[in-house]
Amino acid sequence: MGDGVADWRTRNDDADDDDDDDDEGDRARRESVESAAVGHCGYIRLYPAATREPSLLHTTDRPTDRPTGSPERLCSPTWVLHFQKGNSFECATLLVSLLLGQSYNAFVVSGYASREQALCDMTRRTCPYLPERKYTPPPADMPKIAKYQLKAPPDFRSQFLLELEDRERKKKDAELQRQEEERQRMIAEFERPRSDKYFGHRIHAWVVILPEDKGPRNREITEPIFIEPSSGMPYNLADEETNLLYLGVESIWNDQNYWVNMQPRGKGCAEINWDLSKVELWEHLLPGEPRVARKDTDEIEEDVGVEQDKHLDMPASYVNEIQIYSLDFETRYPQGSKTIFYKKAKVELYAPYFQMDGLIQRVTVYEDYEYITPIQCYEKYLNRSDCLTESSKDFNTDTVTDFFKKGRSDHCKADRYLASDTGSIDNERAIDFYDDAHFEGLSRMEMGPLYLTQYYRNREDFLYYRHVQFSTDKDNPADGIHFRRTSKIIEKYHRNKEIPACEDIAIREFAMLENEIRVKFHYDKDRSSRATRTFIKPSMADRGERLVFDPTMSYGYNPDPTAPPEKNLDLFYNLDKHLKDEDQSIICVKDTETEIMEFLKRRSDENLNLQLSISLFDRNQTVETISTEPRIDAVKDPSQRDDIAQEIDPLGPYLARIGNPAYISKAEAYLIRDDCLSDFKQLSIDKANYILRIIEKRAAELEKMQILLTQSVDLSKAEEDQMLAKINEISFNLHVLETYLNWHRDQVPQRYKILMDRLRQNPYLQALQKN
Repeated sequence: MGDGVADWRTRNDDADDDDDDDDEGDRARRESVESAAVGHCGYIRLYPAATREPSLLHTTDRPTDRPTGSPERLCSPTWVLHFQKGNSFECATLLVSLLLGQSYNAFVVSGYASREQALCDMTRRTCPYLPERKYTPPPADMPKIAKYQLKAPPDFRSQFLLELEDRERKKKDAELQRQEEERQRMIAEFERPRSDKYFGHRIHAWVVILPEDKGPRNREITEPIFIEPSSGMPYNLADEETNLLYLGVESIWNDQNYWVNMQPRGKGCAEINWDLSKVELWEHLLPGEPRVARKDTDEIEEDVGVEQDKHLDMPASYVNEIQIYSLDFETRYPQGSKTIFYKKAKVELYAPYFQMDGLIQRVTVYEDYEYITPIQCYEKYLNRSDCLTESSKDFNTDTVTDFFKKGRSDHCKADRYLASDTGSIDNERAIDFYDDAHFEGLSRMEMGPLYLTQYYRNREDFLYYRHVQFSTDKDNPADGIHFRRTSKIIEKYHRNKEIPACEDIAIREFAMLENEIRVKFHYDKDRSSRATRTFIKPSMADRGERLVFDPTMSYGYNPDPTAPPEKNLDLFYNLDKHLKDEDQSIICVKDTETEIMEFLKRRSDENLNLQLSISLFDRNQTVETISTEPRIDAVKDPSQRDDIAQEIDPLGPYLARIGNPAYISKAEAYLIRDDCLSDFKQLSIDKANYILRIIEKRAAELEKMQILLTQSVDLSKAEEDQMLAKINEISFNLHVLETYLNWHRDQVPQRYKILMDRLRQNPYLQALQKN
């Protein structure tokens, strides 16, 4: 739920220098503040009658005056949203209001927390924004079962010397282990937070979501969950870390009632019983048990029972309805940015379109605790026109890796290069491609000053590897690209089972310096060796219009002794084919160098001239773009405006049917106008019917999924979560489709009116206006 529900920005303010009031005075002060707040409904009236969805908005923490005291007053959720700041009680109140609006059984918790949790000090915690490292287990060593095993040779080494070596090795291992344990102990001692004189007495507020038997979220919430309003992070009560952060609970409340925790203070949060129906554990303030505490009764009996037992009515809420506008939702952080410090890591978060380069997240990992020496940096981007999504930099190796999503013309997936790269073609670089989109099936390309390696997938010619070696001799070409001279090309092919193995090429090597072509064929079944063939290339004079072949120009090996010798004519054709393939491979290498140079220039232009893409469905950015663009009629002359009007002429297709005449009769004008209006009506009806069919299809699918979920009793937790996610997705799609259908119905009359006005002003239909 974490970041998806709420994530509030805080400020690490140290309140250790505040005066230490005694516990009895603080408790009396808190009781008076809470009693007055409930009596005047200062807490409860903050919840509006109708709420909106949970927000990703962030606020700035406004710490309380005393670390051991409750705030003297609470601002409303609308005030917190407007100014984007508030203390833990105000942030928790706002978060609970949003959760209640989404049918969660949420409560504000008033209790005690650690200093790090109360001040939102994350410098002792591991950064949760670090990318997950994929763990690949080492391959298991399978024991080799051999029918015949050789007897081990006798060992003539001295057993005494072996024992001494083993003893010395164990001594070194023990010393290394001791040093590692000492290092870990020193790190743990250094990272241990300093003593807090207010430990166990710091007042803090957070949110708890309790399971509800017959509630709409009973399948999603099966156990109590804590949510920190300052960060939006969820905490499981069974975790040991939760008991170290949250030390005790005094009371909880929401828009229904106020409950005081009557359980012993010594119990940790994991041992608290959260059954609010038990009066001996939770004493409620307002008379009359709320509906959540009544069991085995229907809804009508619950309402009657509550009304009969109550002696104090809840006052009406004075707070305005909580509204989170789309622009505020997109801004998320106060002033569009936020910085969080974790253990040896700094996280910078930005709202979309806040940075000119589309940066939304930067995580910098440091070697020290003072955030001085960076080690790695991870960046995420959004709405980039060059499809860049992520970028990582290793400061130790000075390497940068850019990741792209699908949509680029060059089908680049990842680009790994040196940070000091000047954009030259002979620098170290590795490029990954989407091989399913690349027309040659290229999946990866590695290059350096003297080599170029290409990897392919799913090619019709079964080629999967090409390695090019360049000599140190360099030319001076006119284009400045093909300055490296090719010395060797190695190609590897997959097995083609349609031809014999002794004729299926596995490895082919074009050795330009040795003037040879070496071919290795695939292994045949049940054979330990394979056929080979070497061709000595003829001179350029012999490679004219007619190739001159000599039997001494080829020699090879065939593991099959019964195979007949190859004919000279077949060798001649094979040599001719290999020579043509060599020329084609050289052309491919030159084309690849050209494509690499174009890619480097394109990436340089993209980095210099950054552009962000704006979706047509993004109302905020689209409206801002339209408002900043100059008006067409202010920059174009009348003739240009006439050209634009002609481009959007609604009668264009109908006039084209009759040859675009300069003048039409009154009868033709009637027919054209009626056809245009009838087509518009029919198109609007067909569009609405199409949306209705999709809605019916999705509704049937949703009903089927709900029935399957309710009737299935042997589902695992993962399967149930997957089905719930699918149901939520279908419900969201249904809501979007219904909204779009209602919008379409509202827009049709307006569009029809606009069309009628344009038809009246059309010069071809002016004859209809005359009497």
